[in-house]
Amino acid sequence: MNAQGMDATYRRLTQHLPAPLRQYGGTLPHRLGLTRWKDGCWEDFWVLDINRDLPGYAAEDPDRPGHLLVPREVLAHYRAAHHCAAIHGLIADRLVDRQVAPDVGMLVYRGVFLRSWEHELAAALDNRRLARQALAKALVSLRRGTALELKTMALRRMDVATYAVQTREKLRWGGTAAVCLLRHAGQPERAALLERSYDRFCFALQCLDDALDCEEDERTRGTSIPAVLGLPEGALVRALPFLMESAITLAEQARLVRLSTWMRGFARLVGGIQPDGVPAHNEEAGRRLASAAEEVL
Repeated sequence: MNAQGMDATYRRLTQHLPAPLRQYGGTLPHRLGLTRWKDGCWEDFWVLDINRDLPGYAAEDPDRPGHLLVPREVLAHYRAAHHCAAIHGLIADRLVDRQVAPDVGMLVYRGVFLRSWEHELAAALDNRRLARQALAKALVSLRRGTALELKTMALRRMDVATYAVQTREKLRWGGTAAVCLLRHAGQPERAALLERSYDRFCFALQCLDDALDCEEDERTRGTSIPAVLGLPEGALVRALPFLMESAITLAEQARLVRLSTWMRGFARLVGGIQPDGVPAHNEEAGRRLASAAEEVL
């Protein structure tokens, strides 16, 4: 197991919990529906490298290839904060979407990883006040995005700009640690570009997920995101190449070389997906979707 991976962070931060809670936590990814195996891991679901280690990509010094902007022990705290944010965010998302029942164990773990997120970020920044400010901003965004999503799904109609904004707000926690790293290193311009690049990348992933989850959403929610948007499923899939290209452009402007290289590889992978439907219609609708989203992201 990677000593700096998400599952290693999870084991380290839960090893001091009472035995019944540790036993419960051993099956938490499965309880959340993230893995089909009872003993499955967080990284069975959290598979993309930049999602696992965004702070590591942000920490590289563009002026000194092979060097880091922060000491390795500080980067370890940023990584752990990033993992805690992901675990907290996944639990919160499943609870809000009512995909899981809010039992006591799940609520306890949500609180544990919220506190651990703050602790690790404060250790990285060497400043608890700044860490709390960053967490407060991320949590306000999460609540705002969640409320907007519940409203639009209840109304069963939504425009692309709203879809993009609610996705950005729901997922902003994902970039918190990496953005803090760059800001604290005295590089606020690069931090802002990273945040926007990652927003677009996350929105591209959300489009793909929502296209693939149509049948399940119809069954559990009575509708799907493409239906609410009034677009074919294929439009969401074919928006990915356009969204990825703009995310890559922002990463290049930020001189995030390894990040932009990874994104180019991912873009080649997803760019070859051809969904059902009329290809020309999907392509044009996907282009329009990406263009409308980029105006607000």
